[in-house]
Amino acid sequence: MEGIQNSGKKVFVVLSRTHTKIWKQDFEPSSSPITFSEEYIDKDYKKMLSQYFSGRNRSKMDPHFVERVSLELKGFDHIYLAGGGKGKASAVHNLASYLKDHHHDIAKNIRAIQDIDAENMSDGELLAVARKMVVHDL
Repeated sequence: MEGIQNSGKKVFVVLSRTHTKIWKQDFEPSSSPITFSEEYIDKDYKKMLSQYFSGRNRSKMDPHFVERVSLELKGFDHIYLAGGGKGKASAVHNLASYLKDHHHDIAKNIRAIQDIDAENMSDGELLAVARKMVVHDL
């Protein structure tokens, strides 16, 4: 990013109810994220979520999913996390807690966590959040 002075490799992760987007190093509007979805843990869990939560309650995160996200974060010096949810259903805070418990080497590089309405934001709006987080981190 032009004008950003803190050195090191940067990554921006957005967790929503339905998917995860990861931007590596470039947070400009034209950049494209890596996108993937978390598989439901089992069919009963999927039914319960659809019935009661109209989507994903991120208080239960599939270990395979968080390990996949963890692999994407290895080697980055500045990790910026953003996502929605409150309390136990906050995917971004649950991911940060998981990293602290299981991947301390990655967790120590988390520079900022931002609560946002990721479901209703465009990629351009998400990247604007990333740029603000990086500038605030200077």
